[in-house]
Amino acid sequence: MFRPKVPSDIRIHELEYIRLEEIPEEVFNRIRAGFDAQRTGEALVSVNIIAWNEEANILRNISSLSAMKSSYPVEYIYVDNNSRDKTSEIIRRCGIIPVPETKQGYGFARQAAMENSHGKFILTGDADTIYPPTWIDTMLKPVLSGNYIATSGTYSFIPAKGESRLRYAFYEFFRDIIHNLRTINRPYLAVGGVNFCFPREKALKIGFIKNNSRSEDGSMALALMKEGKLKRVTNIKAAAWTVTRSIERTGTFSEAVSLRITKELKRIKIYFSKHE
Repeated sequence: MFRPKVPSDIRIHELEYIRLEEIPEEVFNRIRAGFDAQRTGEALVSVNIIAWNEEANILRNISSLSAMKSSYPVEYIYVDNNSRDKTSEIIRRCGIIPVPETKQGYGFARQAAMENSHGKFILTGDADTIYPPTWIDTMLKPVLSGNYIATSGTYSFIPAKGESRLRYAFYEFFRDIIHNLRTINRPYLAVGGVNFCFPREKALKIGFIKNNSRSEDGSMALALMKEGKLKRVTNIKAAAWTVTRSIERTGTFSEAVSLRITKELKRIKIYFSKHE
């Protein structure tokens, strides 16, 4: 899906505070009230967010989750994976007690979040990401139907001030074509922890891989495929919106695009063969 603009229900959570001391008390009050309104009973879904040194970004994530409009009881589990800044303090000020995980790594943090959850389903996300109010229900729907064991959603980038959103939209359009190709025979390759829903009990028996690799989500999806089918959700109602640093870490925007195209062309053949 081509997304030329950042939706208004995402824009309202683009809070520009980068340090705890800058955040007004009324912002914390609003967020706490939002979470209080969502505590309507025993959780059906546990939203798991892992964080490492996210003082400058996590408030936007928490603000968006406090504004969720779900038909189901929800709980929010935040794991602080050895942050050296005030990530944990911001989480606490928003009314949630963070779970500490001293073993460094995505797999360890995801596992800690899952083990501290109580919902029948887990929905994983990232601390630097904003989610629309329809995210939870849209991701849950295919799983609740009984036709799929898990769902994975897409994500888009929020450009910095002065940057064009269009160039990111074109980049995502190309990326989504690749993800659609992966979904034909290897759907686990299109799964990302930024937007991933699955049953907790089955996942607990599998466990996340114990390392600091970003493959913790795909490995879980691959194991879950023994239990049922994966569904890729491309509806904008479930699209996550994140910062651009995953692109910037590989260089300039042009360099990142060139690198992505080169990598995908080299391995495109495997998307047409089944995983053994």
